[in-house]
Amino acid sequence: MIQLDKVTKYYGERLIFRDVSFKVVDGEKLGIVGKNGAGKSTLIKIMTGAENFDGGTIGGLRSEDIGFVEQTPKFTAETLLDEMLTIKGAEKFMARKILFGLGFTEAELNKNPNHFSGGESAKISLAKALLNEPRILILDEPTNHLDIYSIDFLEEFVKNYRGTVIAVTHDRHFLQNCVGKILDMESFRATLYPGNYEKFIQLKKERREAELKAYERQQEEIAKLEEFVRRNKAGVKAKQARGRQTLLDRMERLEKPPSTEKSAINLGDATESANRILILEKIFFKNIIKDFSAEIFKGEKVGLIGRNGVGKSTLLKIIVGELKADSGEIKIGNRVKIGYLSQGHEELNENRTPLEELNYEFGLTEGQARSELAKLNLFAQVVEKPIKDLSGGEKTRVALTKLILTGANFLILDEPTNHLDLPAREAIESALQSFDGTILIVTHDRYLLDKVATRIIEFAGVEMKRLKDEKIKSDKKKPSAPKFNEQAVEKIEAQIKMAEMELKMIEHEINGATEPQKLSELAAAHEEKIAEIDELYTRWEELQC
Repeated sequence: MIQLDKVTKYYGERLIFRDVSFKVVDGEKLGIVGKNGAGKSTLIKIMTGAENFDGGTIGGLRSEDIGFVEQTPKFTAETLLDEMLTIKGAEKFMARKILFGLGFTEAELNKNPNHFSGGESAKISLAKALLNEPRILILDEPTNHLDIYSIDFLEEFVKNYRGTVIAVTHDRHFLQNCVGKILDMESFRATLYPGNYEKFIQLKKERREAELKAYERQQEEIAKLEEFVRRNKAGVKAKQARGRQTLLDRMERLEKPPSTEKSAINLGDATESANRILILEKIFFKNIIKDFSAEIFKGEKVGLIGRNGVGKSTLLKIIVGELKADSGEIKIGNRVKIGYLSQGHEELNENRTPLEELNYEFGLTEGQARSELAKLNLFAQVVEKPIKDLSGGEKTRVALTKLILTGANFLILDEPTNHLDLPAREAIESALQSFDGTILIVTHDRYLLDKVATRIIEFAGVEMKRLKDEKIKSDKKKPSAPKFNEQAVEKIEAQIKMAEMELKMIEHEINGATEPQKLSELAAAHEEKIAEIDELYTRWEELQC
């Protein structure tokens, strides 16, 4: 069991958190949440021994029991396999087994680990942590940089992991499906709640309401006592007044609970436009996008998903005109006004302050600009700093402010919740749900997709074109679609379901393999089954036409 008792941390004179106390029983899964800057990463660095603390005690944590998956891993070996073998006591067979299980191929074992994408690097860090099957697995933002498929794998792994898992994350889907307790860090303290994300939201609301009532009752009592003392300092009731004052002096004052008001983002009312918002016909771009076609209709909220590196962000840049397709046609409907939020915030001039950016782009006065930025919780010194000095979350808020001010009726969003904490993600989700215009969104935030998207396009770039329309909500409108052979579609869907079950069986066999030859055979079978599923989806899509 892990136990923290009144752990307190300062940086110099600045308090990070105080009196953090909680227990984690062996085998439990704990999620740690809180606003950016609440001290979440600091807490897990203390738990891993990487940071000292200033008060309290920690028990049940030994460095040899911990596997730590950090946000920005560093690699030193020449090949991926050799990087795995830098772990003390690591065996080549087990290293290969874990890497195959995480989706790496035989050829990639000889690739330099520093040449992988951010998401693949995160998986390498996870593989290293798993190599010795640690008693305690500590994850810092484990779903950052991972695509939806890798996140699904990680979720399954965490749910089935026999050891203890502690994860700092803003991923609400992960919190909903993988943890049994949530530690909420807020206002320099930490509160432990049983249950998953939705249970946490419910219990936190109930706790906040109870704390507020207790605080208000105490304030009323204090006011009555102070009034009695003021009126009776002298005279026949002076002794009673002194008694009331003693009571006031000894009273343990309750802290006022933090405000429960959420940031409200209003995207405004969308102006009228044509019914067909966007038509893409046979788009080709270098070796990234091949023969891609799609249509988006007025009022749709379309999620574009796919593996990292298949060209999702590139496709968005082609649509908004930042890149030019090699061939194909892009048609934008009449009266359609596009608002674009890029993943890298290229639409921001990083040498300007947020105030200067809004003045330059929209002619706002300083007062008007401050008012608009305040709607997304950007205040005081933050709006006076150069944008290049802001955090990732702060840059996203500035970009969202600009997006709102454009008055666009077709929003194209590339990872809008990246770097944002839970309250900010909830505010964006609510705004997108309320928006009556059209949305095309690239995101790995599955909770956001579940709540907002009315249709999903699964994009596979140059390898193939796979469109997979899924009705996310039964009560949302879906545009009329061409007729197709329903029986043939159902047959393909059954084949897809069977193939995906077979894929899971192969993955299960990989996890149980004990012989190198068998492991190599299973790795090859895994690649073949993925190719088979891809081909089935291609045939499925062709039947929709």
